[in-house]
Amino acid sequence: MKSAEVVKIREFGLLLKEGDKSDIDCHSIAAKAFEWLLINGQSSNEKSVELVRVKKYGKQVALQVVNYVGVLETPCGTRIEILPKISGEDNCKGSSKRVLLKMLSTVNKLSLQQFEQSSLKTLKQPLFEILIGYFLREVSIVVKRGIRSEYKRVEARSPYLKGQLKTAKQMRQRPGCQNRFHVSYDHFSLDRAENRLIHAALRQALKWTKSNENHRLGRELQFALNDIPTSNNYAIDFRKWSTDRTLVHYCGVKPWCELILSYKSPLSLSGFHKGISFLFPMEALFERYVSIKLQRYLPTNLLLKTQSNSQPLVHHCSSISEKEEGWFKLKPDILISNKHTNQVVCVADTKWKRINENYGSAKIKYDISQSDMYQMFAYGHKYLAGEGEVYLIYPKYSEFTKPLAPFTFSQKLKVIAVPYDLDTDQCELINRISI
Repeated sequence: MKSAEVVKIREFGLLLKEGDKSDIDCHSIAAKAFEWLLINGQSSNEKSVELVRVKKYGKQVALQVVNYVGVLETPCGTRIEILPKISGEDNCKGSSKRVLLKMLSTVNKLSLQQFEQSSLKTLKQPLFEILIGYFLREVSIVVKRGIRSEYKRVEARSPYLKGQLKTAKQMRQRPGCQNRFHVSYDHFSLDRAENRLIHAALRQALKWTKSNENHRLGRELQFALNDIPTSNNYAIDFRKWSTDRTLVHYCGVKPWCELILSYKSPLSLSGFHKGISFLFPMEALFERYVSIKLQRYLPTNLLLKTQSNSQPLVHHCSSISEKEEGWFKLKPDILISNKHTNQVVCVADTKWKRINENYGSAKIKYDISQSDMYQMFAYGHKYLAGEGEVYLIYPKYSEFTKPLAPFTFSQKLKVIAVPYDLDTDQCELINRISI
């Protein structure tokens, strides 16, 4: 297979039109790829998502990628691999890719059990080929342990009697057609929702992969699924996915099928390019990952909820409703409460942003956004009744390694900025929550 050009860059890195730059924060790409991104990568309306921004780089025009991570393929075949900006070091491709794969596996419930023991050779592969490789291994497990069949009710006109004779239809047959029987019977078939979805995802992965190894394994697996049609309606077939005990070995492949078949480009494309757009918003990925990890470390008497909206910012009685209603719902990323009393113990928001513990002046304010502080002020008064501590969780890196001194709203209400270590999954917030 002919390998596509793979450009590796970090969040907020710059893409230049042609040239020989190959830095992780500034990389040259083909002219066609640059022009396509310039046209399609910027938001054109409120519904489309901005993937790149136009920046000035010396005398050149550059495109700065924003906070989407993953893989994007342009019509000319250029694949752009965008990694999260976790470290301040330039040589961090391996660690960034490792952390990203760990976050994706946790959030999307992907089976990457062997990933922690993966070799450097695996990490050197393009990100997308690694993901396809793990998907193919899950399909291989299904094939080796047995592709399950199910009984399907079939109604047909048969030259011989089989199953149940449909008496009413048989009696209404036209003269001269009595040599055919209207029958209904059960057929044990591989054509079931789970198998159709796996076959559809496998075909899509084969279109995307440029790896000889993945292509060879994919072709072997496709041969085993050749007699099974692909799904025509993913949404309906996913609803039909059975949780029967005979399909235990199918559990690992389902999240992969959901990821591959429900992929959506954040770009609002005007053309018909169907290349890879496997991109994940880093803010949402970080929020969900931290929530899942914190839930695992919580004491059994505490419950964690995400995006809870039980409290409004204001109450208002309008002339239309004629009764007081809660407006402007407040949705903290993380809300921890006592299971037995429902009392809120902790309110926290995750922020995928790098703050600097060395910038503690009144002018720079550690690079913390003022709007984030307003937000935490509202959470503290509405969810904690103005008494307690609210938390801002930022990713840990070399310039933010320990919690900052508390920010005081009042004598009873404070906000604390804490780091979350994506390598070790350690966070000071767990130690601060009272049991």
